[in-house]
Amino acid sequence: MKKSKLLAPAIEPAAGSAQAPVVMPPVVPRRRARNQRGPCRTTLPSGLTLIVEPMAHVCSVAVSIWNRVGARHEPARLNGISHFVEHMLFKGTARRTTRQIAIESDRLGGQIEAATMMEGVNYHIQTIDHYLPQALDLLTDLLVAPRFDETELRRERMVILEEMKMIADSPEELIFELFLANFFPNHALGRPIEGTPRTLRRLSRDDLRRFHRAAYHPRQIVLSVAGRVDVDLVLEHCRASFDASFDESEELPLDQSLEPCVGAPTFCLGHEREFEQAHLLLGVPAPSLQSPQRPASTLLATLLGGGLSSRLFLRIREEAGLAYAIYADALAYQDAGVFLIYAAVAPRNLKRAVKAIVRETALVAQGDFTEDEIDLAKAQHLLSLHLGHDAAGVRANQNGYQEIIFGQIFSKKTLEKEISQVTRAELQALAREMFAGRTFSGLALGPLGRHGLQPEWLCIPTHVSRSTAQAFS
Repeated sequence: MKKSKLLAPAIEPAAGSAQAPVVMPPVVPRRRARNQRGPCRTTLPSGLTLIVEPMAHVCSVAVSIWNRVGARHEPARLNGISHFVEHMLFKGTARRTTRQIAIESDRLGGQIEAATMMEGVNYHIQTIDHYLPQALDLLTDLLVAPRFDETELRRERMVILEEMKMIADSPEELIFELFLANFFPNHALGRPIEGTPRTLRRLSRDDLRRFHRAAYHPRQIVLSVAGRVDVDLVLEHCRASFDASFDESEELPLDQSLEPCVGAPTFCLGHEREFEQAHLLLGVPAPSLQSPQRPASTLLATLLGGGLSSRLFLRIREEAGLAYAIYADALAYQDAGVFLIYAAVAPRNLKRAVKAIVRETALVAQGDFTEDEIDLAKAQHLLSLHLGHDAAGVRANQNGYQEIIFGQIFSKKTLEKEISQVTRAELQALAREMFAGRTFSGLALGPLGRHGLQPEWLCIPTHVSRSTAQAFS
């Protein structure tokens, strides 16, 4: 999916500003981690949710701060403000300049990462356990006391406008943005996370300050720490940082209700761009994050297009040679989902690729897949789960994410069970529900006109028999 929101905004010193010297943070004596299994969850008097998971076998520690307010919670007139605030938190606080933030992050040996998503915003840093107090102090300072300097704001607005241009020049990112805008019309899920040039230029310093006060109240924050960590040390820091910085009168009303989300009727669209390839995205409605069918949807995406041995990779790339990049993704939100298939092909091969993709989805809907394919898809997910469980950064991120989405943290055993217990019948039932008797919504991006390509070619119904599917070869 979209990669641009996974990186931290560029961190630059303010032009002409005098910088106070930044020294290496002192090493804090290591405090023994509690002998505890699993995460410890605490709600502070300020409303902040704190999750700490000691991992005595590692030497690193990860801090992942999640904000429950994401891009989908913005009113249309403020589209892009969550992303803008994310950028501005790195542009100076009451105690640190922009350059000091950058230097301190580097001295801690950890790269700060930030991501604005539809369901929330994430800030993450990983370092060695000695520097946990400094890492906590840095991240909480960014969240609690941003300056929103007018000069920095004007500069960062220009940076985000360049980010928009970068997305427009990146066909894989652009096609997802265009597709979702048509799949979720007149809904927050269809609006670009970074906003539009028009909405971005209208956002003022006062808009950002008001939004920050509402969206970054401790009640909206989940602070998740994992690694070689002492629970009491983190608890002491968070009480001092958050309880002293907010009071009840500062919380502003913020509408986080989920407006009804209904996907658009099927569409087939072509966008003319002078790229070398034709980029293709096909999609149908899929289970949401809260749906009991979500594990089956994830496995189905892996079986169809999630690895080197997946159906689409083997048929479209390895056997037919039609594409270099092809994959499937089960994109899910709280109340909606979309099953997507992406491919980049030579324009002359676009129609052939669409037919081949639809053929594979039709065969899967008919139950034409093996137990070995199911086992392989499950093995991929289970191995990823086990590897992630040993990584402090993954644990901190997953614990925080699960808290903001589900209000609870799932054990590894529970997640293993969810994947392992998906049956062949459940996979086929979901594939039939999503693919059989449907026509994919489709969007193509590239030099379509000079190759005589029509958007109607994207709209091929999936209710095909095996004999008809063979004819597509």
